[in-house]
Amino acid sequence: MYACNSQSFVLEHFLRMDTFRPESWLSALQVLTNSPRLSQKILTPTDSRSFRGRLSFLPSDNLNVCGFYMRHSSMISGANAGSAAIVMPVEGTVDFKVTDEHRLCGPWAPFVLDPHEEFHATLSDETHLFIVQLPCLREGRYRHAFLSHQSRLVEGLTNFLYETPFFRDYKHAQRRVERFSRRLYDCLETGSLPCSGPPERKNVNDDGRLCKAIQLLNHALDKDIDIKAVASRSGLSLRNFHYLMKQYTGQSPYQYVRGRRLIKAREAIIQDYPDRISVSQQAFNWRFQHAGRFSSYYRQHFGEYPTQTLRELDHLKQLTHHVRSAGDNFREIRQYWLTSSASPMQHSLRSHSRMDEQEA
Repeated sequence: MYACNSQSFVLEHFLRMDTFRPESWLSALQVLTNSPRLSQKILTPTDSRSFRGRLSFLPSDNLNVCGFYMRHSSMISGANAGSAAIVMPVEGTVDFKVTDEHRLCGPWAPFVLDPHEEFHATLSDETHLFIVQLPCLREGRYRHAFLSHQSRLVEGLTNFLYETPFFRDYKHAQRRVERFSRRLYDCLETGSLPCSGPPERKNVNDDGRLCKAIQLLNHALDKDIDIKAVASRSGLSLRNFHYLMKQYTGQSPYQYVRGRRLIKAREAIIQDYPDRISVSQQAFNWRFQHAGRFSSYYRQHFGEYPTQTLRELDHLKQLTHHVRSAGDNFREIRQYWLTSSASPMQHSLRSHSRMDEQEA
């Protein structure tokens, strides 16, 4: 799945939650996807540090994309939001049960949830999901229309996923999401499902030398990087390395490294929340020497300042109290219920830029 091992989970750029607490993970999933209610049952005995859940989320006006990671097998049930959603495992399996259908989906086999549809989903260990919400599809049933041309749908979803590691900045990510959105909506309007147009750039996996160079860059992000040495070890001249990076990713090696370091700094900030937060320290750890410049780069890349990321984490933490749990021993199988709806999150995510511009 992951282009040249350039990301470790789906939609890594827009991580929103990385937690060892099931309650925090479940409430964040419910809020970010705007689901009316969700419940979760952990199917593998676990303790307070072995649970791991990650959520990434990028909203736009016509499409929301979500990256979902769960370490332990579990059952998630509830009601879908008021719009159609495509759910595709990238790793692991999901056994979907809805009113009139039962389907086991493995990697690259999507399932479509209709608006407001009740569902039960049983997930295997180490499950990565790619979730696409289509807010404009609010009335009717869409599963058959999409899945009747599943191969083309999978091609469109896959092509978009291969683009995500090489988003250059927030504006570029939004443009790619909107392009992806137009193709998916055209699928329904034309009935021919042209979900995948010609790719904007070549697939980096097609060039083994470039893949090796990208892997070398990824493994040395916390160190000083000699771009010329990376090119040489990959069988490339420095000039050819720059040329191939531009051709395949639209970025120079230096721009790619800076973006990856920003992603790692954001991940560390979110992982440290709320106990050991130090934005300046994480910036320094990932080779950013100037705090003000780091903040500017961060906003350009993620559409928000680091302070806004922390405010969002504060908001998500406050919503954890909506989760009710059954069972007293965390080492036993437990079930978590989200018993009330929280305020929609999408509006606050989309308003980051305006809020931060006013603060600045």
